[in-house]
Amino acid sequence: MRKGSHHSLETRKRMSEAKKGENNPNYGKPRSMETRRKISEALKGKHRSLETLKKMSKVRKGKPISVETWRKMVERRRLSFRIENHKKV
Repeated sequence: MRKGSHHSLETRKRMSEAKKGENNPNYGKPRSMETRRKISEALKGKHRSLETLKKMSKVRKGKPISVETWRKMVERRRLSFRIENHKKV
């Protein structure tokens, strides 16, 4: 353990690049349902700042989505709209 010293920015960048994509030990390994459940539970109730939400929105803007994804989004909005209208009645 290196106490008191830090890796340089250049070294940290090289270390990061070395573990991206196919070099990552978990690359291509599917997560089990148990692992997915644990991650889901850990993230529930987590609040993000407005600044973070704006950054996330900016990153996603302009990225093309597949027709299948688009259809799922449309169907989800329709379902959500039906549920909201049903509750008001």
